[in-house]
Amino acid sequence: MSRLPATSVIRRYYLYSAASRPNFHYPVYTLFLLFNDLSLAQIGLIATIQSIVVVAGEVPTGYIGDRIGRRNSLIVGSFLFLVSNASYVVATDFIGFTFTFVSLSFGGTFMSGSASAWLYDTLQEHDMSEEFTHVQGRAGAIAKWVQVVTLPVGGVLYSIDRFYPFYAGIAAATLSLLLVSRLPKNRMYDAAYEPTPDEDGETEDDQDDRLTIIDALPVIRNQLTAPDLRWFVVYLALFSGAVWTMDMWIQPIAQESLSATFGPTLDAWGLTEGVILGLLYSAFTLVSAVASDYASDVEDFLGARKAMMLIPGAIAATYVLAYVWPVLAFPMFFMMKGGGSLTGPIQNRYINDQVESVGRATVLSSVNMLRQVAGIPFRVGSGILASMFTTITAVAILGGIFLIGAVLMWLFVPPIRKGYGTTENAATADPG
Repeated sequence: MSRLPATSVIRRYYLYSAASRPNFHYPVYTLFLLFNDLSLAQIGLIATIQSIVVVAGEVPTGYIGDRIGRRNSLIVGSFLFLVSNASYVVATDFIGFTFTFVSLSFGGTFMSGSASAWLYDTLQEHDMSEEFTHVQGRAGAIAKWVQVVTLPVGGVLYSIDRFYPFYAGIAAATLSLLLVSRLPKNRMYDAAYEPTPDEDGETEDDQDDRLTIIDALPVIRNQLTAPDLRWFVVYLALFSGAVWTMDMWIQPIAQESLSATFGPTLDAWGLTEGVILGLLYSAFTLVSAVASDYASDVEDFLGARKAMMLIPGAIAATYVLAYVWPVLAFPMFFMMKGGGSLTGPIQNRYINDQVESVGRATVLSSVNMLRQVAGIPFRVGSGILASMFTTITAVAILGGIFLIGAVLMWLFVPPIRKGYGTTENAATADPG
């Protein structure tokens, strides 16, 4: 067990979450790229390269996280985030900004599986694994509350000087790197921890040492194809591809809607595009913060099965309704952001419950990789549809695809079995 009490560990995790991604630049980075004479085609190409980096890097970096320790993997990811933020200041062309976003994506792969694995194993060491949804949801809420402030501040800073949001990002990334280094290691990676031998005389460290690069592949295959996980992973891939692809269309839809409704008023008030988008993203994040904090309550009320059935379906339904009634475009944004914050901790808790501690980060990274792979055809397809019709039409089609696919899955191959999480099912559930 960690030498620190659970309350201290969780407090440090919350502080790290608060500083991990303030996103000062998020509402204005596209404007900054255009200011540096990048074309829309080049920006799209960078996004494609990012997807390739994530797909290629998820499993290797997840494996590295299992080998060097999840906390150390988070440190590497935080350092790469710092490099990415700093490179904004010196990049001036397509090659330079490609390096910026590749560093960002590569850093994210070091953190995607390891962050969830570190938290789950840390809570398990304190006999608190059932608190995973609550703790991760609260951490997500804290991070988003910070962004409620930093996003509009980033827009204001950009209106003063285009480089100011990136200077702020460098400072925040440096603080994040310091805070993540204060997180304790999981006990299997802590030299000060003396593991207890099992019935065969082996320790957790002995078992973990056996996870070589050759062993990692069967671990991934066996755990991802287990009955309680395989269709859930397929469902997440459909969810990520069809539903979360809409995130790339927020800015054009918002700009069109604002110009058509409040354009003259905003011009009269002298609000710049950066400030407007900063305030808009801040509002999205405010809803996400509240939703994330209530993820465990929603899980307790609905159960993981109903939550993962109803919330994604409701998000997709707003995509279709916004096409029929364009006035629902902004509620659609809030539904996507808030619903995503609710489902994130719930789905992560479910996946962690199904996988073993050894190789946990590798398996979780593999799930993220599959989700990224699934997203590629949806991003490409929605781009084609948006060019043929409109962005809101493309989004409506994405929502319709998810609703049809989700209904078929829940009818014939339910992603989460009935009884998961109930008392009578606890005896058969894999504690992970």
